[in-house]
Amino acid sequence: MKVVHVSFTYDEKIKTEEELLEKHYTVTGWAEALQRKGTEVIVINRFFRDSSLQKNGVNYAFVKDNLGPGLKSWQLPLKFFRKIKKLNADIVHLHNLFLSLQTFVLRIMLGRKTAIVVQHHGGVLPGRKKRWLHNLFNNAANGFFFTTSEQGREWFINKKAADKVMPVMEGATFFNFDQRDAFVDLVYHDRAIERARTGISGSPVFLWVGRLDDNKDPLTVLDGFEILFEKHPAARLYMIYNDDRLAGRVKEKIDSAAVLKSRVRLVGEVEHNKIEQFYNSADYFVLGSHYEGSGYALSEGLRCGCVPIVTDIPSFRMMTNEGNLGALWETGGKNSFVEAAIKAISKPLVTEANACIDFFKDRLSFEAIAGISLKHYQKLIKKR
Repeated sequence: MKVVHVSFTYDEKIKTEEELLEKHYTVTGWAEALQRKGTEVIVINRFFRDSSLQKNGVNYAFVKDNLGPGLKSWQLPLKFFRKIKKLNADIVHLHNLFLSLQTFVLRIMLGRKTAIVVQHHGGVLPGRKKRWLHNLFNNAANGFFFTTSEQGREWFINKKAADKVMPVMEGATFFNFDQRDAFVDLVYHDRAIERARTGISGSPVFLWVGRLDDNKDPLTVLDGFEILFEKHPAARLYMIYNDDRLAGRVKEKIDSAAVLKSRVRLVGEVEHNKIEQFYNSADYFVLGSHYEGSGYALSEGLRCGCVPIVTDIPSFRMMTNEGNLGALWETGGKNSFVEAAIKAISKPLVTEANACIDFFKDRLSFEAIAGISLKHYQKLIKKR
């Protein structure tokens, strides 16, 4: 089987091919995992120059055109498409659901042998008119990858298109991209040892990793902790974030409540290659998201054995094994958060943490994603 992964856009600040592979780490990790399973994989990217390279058994092609790093909904990178056609793939995997016209035109250009998969990478659901137009063009694809089937049903108005949705986790991450986490063991780390390194303390320790914005809803989470800390005064919450649009209100909330002020630490931004130590120091992972395409921070937390206390949204339901890991709570509900936290805390911690790690290995790791996607690819090829 020959699989071609296609990325339409790139950051104009990126100056080397290696930087682009790291920027698109999800595609890189996915492709390399497919290659380890015996699949021939080519990753093709639009870029500011023509070039190629091979890395860890995967061939990468970079194609220059005159359309610039971004791609407008009506722009057609025909040189790029011709290059894809020449590859004569069994599967062409497109990483952009919003470039539906491009999907339609590429379908016309490719031979009948080739099946097209289009992957959803999050983003706000378009209005009905735009969604109808995207549905019209995207229907030319043979399959759609969403983190959950439920998300796909929300996206597609046409039942015929919705029936093509195939659930698979959006991607995974690396703590150390250069080494591809080759020396990282997927085991539960002794929290006392890790906390001696990070200086984190508390019993238990809760960790937030996510933007401080309305969607992640840190204020509702803090409202919940104001109640929870009364029941668990030795507990502590550490908050890591790289988007601080609600930082002022968050600080005001913390400063206004003595029970929060002494127990919540705003860590701020942490370099990604150092964040693993924080996950390995925490007992529980918390987030108040109203919507997510998947949830990379949650995935990282599960990988390190952080028991999740997250909102009951489609992607988080899947990523917590339908709520069997940790506990789920209603978006925007501080009392629901407290109930979920108490439920999660009542479970044997190390047993639950190891269950999180095992679930990550089986469903959310690059190896797991590659295995699931291969089954989907094979089904589509049989239908051609």
